[in-house]
Parts: sequence; structure tokens; C-alpha cells
Amino acid sequence: MSDQNEPALVSKGLYQHYKGPLYQVLEIAKHSETEEELVIYRALYGAKGLWARPLVMFSESIESDGQFVPRFKRLESQTGVLELAVLDVIAGKEPDFEEAFAEAEKIIQAADGYISHRLKQAVETSSKYLLLVEWQSIEHHQQGFRQSTAYQQWKRLLHHFYEPFPEVHYFR
Repeated sequence: MSDQNEPALVSKGLYQHYKGPLYQVLEIAKHSETEEELVIYRALYGAKGLWARPLVMFSESIESDGQFVPRFKRLESQTGVLELAVLDVIAGKEPDFEEAFAEAEKIIQAADGYISHRLKQAVETSSKYLLLVEWQSIEHHQQGFRQSTAYQQWKRLLHHFYEPFPEVHYFR
């Protein structure tokens, strides 16, 4: 075990606080006045707020139940995965799709393992969209969300807009 005062290497990825909650480290930044290194991270529960904490404090070990443990432990097996889908919406149905998506995004945001998403409309073809969803793991998407009753609601809201049906790809 390393010295409890020596900062551990912190990189982008998923971390678990010693009390249980999960967080996503987004960046290491520098304080504009002191140049102290700060960890910028997002809570993966509740309102999923953004936080900043000094790197030294983020990476330190603390005493819990008589043992020194990392304040935040990197989850090597869940480094996050990006789901990518190109959505070809039936021409003329874009406003209806966008309205349905506004409802559907509430469903996916509540899914276990969900981190974030973005929907972008193509510049050249208004009926083409790019959907990017960040998950804690592929399993959170495939076995968690896709096998849930919430996914059935997602399907009812959105799947009738696609022609052809989109392919999904995953990236690390």
C-alpha cells in the first residue's frame, strides 16, 4: 500500500466513493489563481451535479472503520462505454420525433448505469440524427436498460419514427 499522503494517479473514468456513490472524473484542471490541480467530476446519482475537489484531497486515503482506504477508488472494470446510433427519422416527422424524444430522454436518464446523452441533428439532412449515450458499461445498456420495462416505454415513444432501424455501436 502506498503512503496515505502520496496522491494517487487520477485519470478520466468511473470512481466509487468509500461511502458507496459513483462518480465520473471528467478532467483534471488547474485553479486560475493558485495553479492547484483540481479534479472535475460528476455525481452519477440524483441531480448528477458537477463538482471540483483538489487532486490531493480526491486521491487521498482516509480512515474508515479503523483502516485506510482510498476516498475514491477507480472502477477498472467499468471505465464507461459510449453508445452511438445514427437515427434515420422518416422525413417530415422530425418535429414529432423531437417532441417524443423530449419525453423519452427522461426515461433513459433514470436508467441504472446511465451517465449522459446527446442528440444532434445533421446539418445536411434534417431527418438524420446522431444519438450518443454514455453508460457505465455495455451490460448496463444491454442487460439493464434494454431488458427493463422502461425500455418498452422508450420503444413505444421512438421506434416507429425510424426507417431503417438504427444499428448501435459501442466505443471505449
